[in-house]
Amino acid sequence: MKPVDKAPGGGGGPNKRNGKSRCALCAKPVVEQYSPFCSKHCADIDLGRWLKGQYAVPGLPGDGDETPSGEQ
Repeated sequence: MKPVDKAPGGGGGPNKRNGKSRCALCAKPVVEQYSPFCSKHCADIDLGRWLKGQYAVPGLPGDGDETPSGEQ
């Protein structure tokens, strides 16, 4: 099994070039306080995209909170 990179700021994600982590949005160097982003501005843009539903986590067809008819 292949090791998995740690979460944001853990160093070693896909936005790491030449040994330095890069912002997930604009590719500027990451600032530890806003990791994996370079600034509060980029972090806020990303949050806004999540809140507007522009990002989605894929699921299997038919996944959801639906219950079959007659079941509660």
